[in-house]
Amino acid sequence: MPGLAGGRPEQSSLFSTLLEVGVESAREWSRCPQCGFKCRKVWDRRSKRVRDLAVSGRRTTLVWRRRRFWCGNCDERHLEGHAQFEGGLTRRLSRRMVADARVMSIRAVARHHGVGWHRIMALVRAEAARVEKRRRARRCRVLLVDETSIRRRHRYVTVVASGDTGEVLAMIPGRGKGSLSGFFRDQGPDWCRQVEIVMSDGSRPYRAAINQCLPHARHVLDRFHVVRWFTEGLTLVRRELQRRELQRRDPDQTPPAYEPDLFRARFTILRRADHLSDAHQAHLDRLFSAHPRLKVAWDALQELYGIYEAANQALERFADLYDSGQIPEYHDVVDKIIAWGQEILAFHPGRRASNGPLEGINNLLQVLRRVPHGFTNYDNYAARGLLVA
Repeated sequence: MPGLAGGRPEQSSLFSTLLEVGVESAREWSRCPQCGFKCRKVWDRRSKRVRDLAVSGRRTTLVWRRRRFWCGNCDERHLEGHAQFEGGLTRRLSRRMVADARVMSIRAVARHHGVGWHRIMALVRAEAARVEKRRRARRCRVLLVDETSIRRRHRYVTVVASGDTGEVLAMIPGRGKGSLSGFFRDQGPDWCRQVEIVMSDGSRPYRAAINQCLPHARHVLDRFHVVRWFTEGLTLVRRELQRRELQRRDPDQTPPAYEPDLFRARFTILRRADHLSDAHQAHLDRLFSAHPRLKVAWDALQELYGIYEAANQALERFADLYDSGQIPEYHDVVDKIIAWGQEILAFHPGRRASNGPLEGINNLLQVLRRVPHGFTNYDNYAARGLLVA
């Protein structure tokens, strides 16, 4: 290790799992913290045990013979310090434990290195704070906003990421207007003025916070969420047709749990028309001839895809489909489409921005949540999430 001399094993044996090495600082002087005078006279030495990286699978402790210097200028005595030692740990061990915490649970890291859980968590939080401060100081032109949960379907966290770098900027408890507004207030007006595009899902609290704090930015509704709204409606139509087919079957026969032909097409009907193979198209044509309502629902989904190709004309056809009332499962979905029409049409002027990077980050956060079998503390989840994403 730079700046240290010695390195002689003090307690070791061939079969021991522990290794102690005596070390001393190679520097011959120390600056007095009181007056700044260079001190060279050593008053005494005191041993301090410092944990280091394991050597050949053996836990290693450095026995630092720490000198106490006497200042000839102010007659004060002080213990020397070393840049590689931090609170009983070497820097390289601290960095290794933080790196291990990216892929392991804190308990597993503590067991592996023989260091206390709270000590490792403090290192993770300190590193996460440095990472967050550095990321939030950079300029951000495209901002991505979405939510995830500590536990499934409750205890939500708002995740804010930079669309320019794909890095998480903050993880904020809650998913209301106040959570996102608080983030914008912390960033300050100068930083907010640099944001040009904001991507979000169909959350009204997020839209209220964006309109209040970023009125100049272009708010774009993520295309993935819009398509998911309509695919859910199409799935409802398919399931309804399956149930109706079961009612028409011979009561003397044992029916299957689903209509096989419709069930096999559950993924095919969600595809875009230009992505279908000849075999898939032929399969859909047979289903459409037998189930006209499924054909109407599938055409509506294709019109949704067409919004991003010919936005204004396709949105007008959406209104016509809504007025026709042929697919009642789509009424709530079309209401959402019309209510969010301005944000949907902002897709092309918004440089075709997407929340895709943030959806990938959410997948990483879900994997992180499974590593320690869940979180109960918002701060610990946010700290580890900033290091992972």
